[in-house]
Amino acid sequence: MKTQVLMVGLLLVLITVGLSGCTQQKSSDYSLSNYSSSDQSSDQTTPPAVESIQTILAKADTIESMSYEIAASINMSELGTQTALIKIWQKIPYLKEQITGVVDGVTTTMSMIQRPEGTYIYDSAQGKYVLKTNTKPLNTPFVTSLQYLEIQQIKDFVNNQSFMNLVTEIIDGKTATVIQYSSPVGENLMTIKMWIWNEKGVPLKASIDMTMDKTTMTMDFEYSNYSFSDILDSTFSVS
Repeated sequence: MKTQVLMVGLLLVLITVGLSGCTQQKSSDYSLSNYSSSDQSSDQTTPPAVESIQTILAKADTIESMSYEIAASINMSELGTQTALIKIWQKIPYLKEQITGVVDGVTTTMSMIQRPEGTYIYDSAQGKYVLKTNTKPLNTPFVTSLQYLEIQQIKDFVNNQSFMNLVTEIIDGKTATVIQYSSPVGENLMTIKMWIWNEKGVPLKASIDMTMDKTTMTMDFEYSNYSFSDILDSTFSVS
């Protein structure tokens, strides 16, 4: 049975540009002997400063507490589709994840809590959270692919670009900036596309496409139910 875990981090970009202006001019010329005058007025709005990608990424860095959900799916040409609902609670320095996955029609749920001293996995047989002693990362398609959506990798990509043609879209009433790039994975190439919420600097959608030998893989992530309220410390208790 495959389980899915998320190592979340990420975030980036926004462009907003607005410009409006008008100039009005009135003049009257009575005669050669009369005084010639003109009444001129102007009303111009200065466009707001365009935020850099680095500035947008920094927005997410300032969030100390938030919770959200991710509806995730993996479609592999040879293995079919796997789905998962991932619930996330983040409060520096804690992270809690609850992953409910469906594989071959069977539903499984896994919970984990990351604390400064280590990562705890909920053991249903013992009825409690158990500290994960081995340092080997959990290797599932979700975990492997989400590593390429981590914030540091995004920052590295952004910092290496001299120009990016950014596009904005509206998702559920929220303005999002779209970024797309490719990352090598061994001899393969992974294409990553992300929709970042301009106001908060966190993702609203993400997709990953990759071809490995004869297998094609598409992963889709839909982020929703964001809350930025303070989370009680007891949420991350492992006792």
